[in-house]
Amino acid sequence: MASTNWLELFSKVCDAVDDALRDFKDWSEPGERPDQYLLDQVADRAALAVLKGRDIGILSEESGLFPGSSGKIVIIDPVDGSTNASRRIGHYCVSLCAVDNSEPVAAMVFNLATGECFTAEKDRGSKLDGKAIYPTSCSDLGEAIVGISGNPALPIASRQYRAFGAAALDLCSVACGRLDGFMDPISGSGVWDYAAGVFICEEAGAFVGEMYGNELIHFEHDRRLGPIAAATSELLEELSGTQRLDS
Repeated sequence: MASTNWLELFSKVCDAVDDALRDFKDWSEPGERPDQYLLDQVADRAALAVLKGRDIGILSEESGLFPGSSGKIVIIDPVDGSTNASRRIGHYCVSLCAVDNSEPVAAMVFNLATGECFTAEKDRGSKLDGKAIYPTSCSDLGEAIVGISGNPALPIASRQYRAFGAAALDLCSVACGRLDGFMDPISGSGVWDYAAGVFICEEAGAFVGEMYGNELIHFEHDRRLGPIAAATSELLEELSGTQRLDS
């Protein structure tokens, strides 16, 4: 599949999930797993109906890995921020990242509550609803507004911080300058939580890393990492050291 078609495919996936949840009523109903809601399963079925039957692999938070034969794989969280969705907090999304031979090439993060759509393609920059986006120029942690996922073990000496509850959208907020940085200080993120957002950050010109220097892109369903994103390399370095208990 040519890279120019990824965003078209992702749009179809987002439309399918949006349609499946439009008249959904059982927002607080649990799913089959303790960490899952029924809404996650409904969204996953809708997404897989679009993605399956192509020569691509699929890694979904909800249903695991479906191998492909092309070296291309879509990493998807059908609803990132599903606890927000269950409480009707308008900050939850579909998160999709296309990876070709372990290299991200396209991504889409679609806010199901607001309709905002973040996109990126390799070497083509990042966009919000079709318009180019860029991070801030913040390089001082003491002046930064930082998004977090999970309770930090140590204080974060930023000017302020926010915990919005949907990592993919939080990372996109770094890409478009709403936040100066983002971090998961508890290393609790699956690759579907951050793959699309990290790529959108990179293509926008932001800087990304992992709490302990690990490669962020992988295809292990049970593995959890601590992604970090920052507007500048200086801020990334400061954020990287804030929770390192072994430093």
